[in-house]
Amino acid sequence: MSVSGLAPFDRRGHHRRVVIEALRRSGAASRAEIAEATGLSAQTVSTVTDELCREGLVSIVGRRASARGQPPIDLALALDGGFAIGVQVEPGRMTGILVDLGAHVRAERSIDCDTGRPDLALPSLIALVAELVEQGRIARARLWGVGIALPGPFGDVAESEQDPLAMAAWSRLPFREAFSAGLNLPVIVGNDATAAAIGEHLHGVARDLRSFVYLYLAEGIGGGLFVEGQPVTGAFGNAGEIGRMIVGHDPDRGGLVTLEARASLHALRRMLGEAGVGDADNCAVERLFDGHEAIVACWIAEAARHLRIAIANIENLLDPETIVIGGQVPERVLAALMQAIAPLPASVSQRKGRQQPRLLTGRAGRNSPALGGATLPLFSGLTPHPRAAKLPKPARAARASELGKTRPANGRRDLAAGS
Repeated sequence: MSVSGLAPFDRRGHHRRVVIEALRRSGAASRAEIAEATGLSAQTVSTVTDELCREGLVSIVGRRASARGQPPIDLALALDGGFAIGVQVEPGRMTGILVDLGAHVRAERSIDCDTGRPDLALPSLIALVAELVEQGRIARARLWGVGIALPGPFGDVAESEQDPLAMAAWSRLPFREAFSAGLNLPVIVGNDATAAAIGEHLHGVARDLRSFVYLYLAEGIGGGLFVEGQPVTGAFGNAGEIGRMIVGHDPDRGGLVTLEARASLHALRRMLGEAGVGDADNCAVERLFDGHEAIVACWIAEAARHLRIAIANIENLLDPETIVIGGQVPERVLAALMQAIAPLPASVSQRKGRQQPRLLTGRAGRNSPALGGATLPLFSGLTPHPRAAKLPKPARAARASELGKTRPANGRRDLAAGS
């Protein structure tokens, strides 16, 4: 994820992430170019790059020809210096992605399994991680951890009615420690829409954006928020629960209407079921749109009508550079939906001299939550790298005490709460 400048907390770890991100984007760069791109001082860049080189995370790839003076040294990420796995958990399915230090995909695998409860899914997760390590042909010792992307909300939140789309056994009960013990790896948990936004920021249309909102259309609807190059998760990990936004009133159905009640895949399944399609609740996403053109057209029109309201509200509230729409909807259907959403209502985003359209179609693909989830251990592992701090026990204890004093008040370093 993109980070730049100085952070008021964990400055050393922040500088490391800044340099890693600059090298990930450039491929190779001199120390002077890194300093120019990040705004860090030449001394800071030199200190950080020397440290990363010693740890095997950055390597010297050559010297450039120079007319005068000392020729600059090109640095690049040592892509095999570290790996992480991201796992997206959905009802009855897990998707895993193995990435290297540059967030390049090295292996990818999806499995059907019982995800009703974390303890039931753990054996399948252990097998999935082993398959990805074997497929990627990496040493397991170089695996920094596993990032798990889940639908929210996290924690014991009040509900006007039971949410059929939430995975409460995952998002409201602790399981991280058991998973970490079972995998013998660090485990970090994040919201799937935020993880999808990170994936889009890494490899999609949001690559060069610093402030944007990602609408993740799936069985429900989630939102991933980026502000000044960093994801925003809220006080309890539930920022971006845009699917719960009130967009209307339907007295025939019992009152207030949420966005995901009209614009999600779950809403389409409901419409198909009401039309007499028998297997609508259980069929694969790809089959939902085949052979039901009239119903799909009605869903697109209904979804577009309510998405217009939500988009204008998001723009007026957050003033993003743009809003990206992606998720599990097939490309051809997403293109039709984007066309149906136009024209957008007036908002603060409707202004002259815009550098980006108000809406963009995501390109990172339906597995972007798993890709984003894989970045969580990488991001955490650079703050600072735990495997590189080879300190004697008294020094480690002192360092742990120091970190304890600077840890956030909630005691978490996760991008989301609830685990």
